[in-house]
Amino acid sequence: MEILKDSEFTMDALDGKTVAILGYGNQGRAQALNLRDSGVNTIIGNRQDEYRELAIAEGWEPLEIPEAAAAGDVLLVLTTDECMPDIWDDQIAPHIAAGDTLCWGSGYNVGYDLIKPPSNANWIMIAPIMPGNVVRERYEDGLGVISQFAVENDVTGNARDITLALCKGMGLGRAGIYESSFRGELELNLFTEQVVWAGMAAWLVHCFEVAVECGHSPEAAIMVLYASTENSEIFRMMAEQGFYKQMTHHSTTSQYGTLTRGLTMFNDEVKAQTRHNMVHDIQGGAFVEEWTKNNEKATQVMNDLMQKGLDHPMSIAEDRVIEMIQAAQLKQS
Repeated sequence: MEILKDSEFTMDALDGKTVAILGYGNQGRAQALNLRDSGVNTIIGNRQDEYRELAIAEGWEPLEIPEAAAAGDVLLVLTTDECMPDIWDDQIAPHIAAGDTLCWGSGYNVGYDLIKPPSNANWIMIAPIMPGNVVRERYEDGLGVISQFAVENDVTGNARDITLALCKGMGLGRAGIYESSFRGELELNLFTEQVVWAGMAAWLVHCFEVAVECGHSPEAAIMVLYASTENSEIFRMMAEQGFYKQMTHHSTTSQYGTLTRGLTMFNDEVKAQTRHNMVHDIQGGAFVEEWTKNNEKATQVMNDLMQKGLDHPMSIAEDRVIEMIQAAQLKQS
């Protein structure tokens, strides 16, 4: 793997081109604003919803998605994963011209063959490994976020140059970008969501419940588990110094407890579930059947689980913790 930086490429490949952002949501907003601030001729396509109103408030004159798709030479297709197959054939595909460049923010729909891009257009992917709000905040601070890119169909002979130019315009190359593939991105991205973060979320809730059952206050448990931001700093040190190497900044008591008790936490059942989620759900396609092809039912399940989480004692107690931290910060200022 090679990490490329801003100084290694230019934005020349975007000269004279119109970039159409289709979808002004999480990533769409950030990428659109960054490209506009970098001097790229950028337009917005979005349906009539709250995101369209936000775009207007931020100085855009949004078009309907078909209009924007027809007007753009480079189309950043950034609608939600689940709605893209529903609108692709009617609102986007008919307006793609030969030699256009189609760019996605993840490999999901192309990698799973949920949509069929035309062979006479470039297919590329630019996937920041960060939520859209942070992509924007880092850009405004003169920084960037580590990102992946892929070029999977190059009919113009300069698809890679266009990809790198977009990355530079978004400010991503300030942190560094590396080459991947549609399928590689989607599998590892879903793996983090369905194994790493799924496991961590369930684990933190369970740890909160055990701590409270053993006599600790909900607020104290939340403070130690995540509200102090100690864990976010540990993750930062992992990225900068290495997973095990950062442990030297902790006490020897901490190191011993982590290394010895870590050997006891995962049994064969948990390990088997981890592999099942990757091999069966992600690589085998069971998840895409569940989420995209039965989306109405899956969305209801998601909403019910989210409400259950918001009603959990940990979620209720953390409101008090956040208020206390904010009050303490106000005193300091």
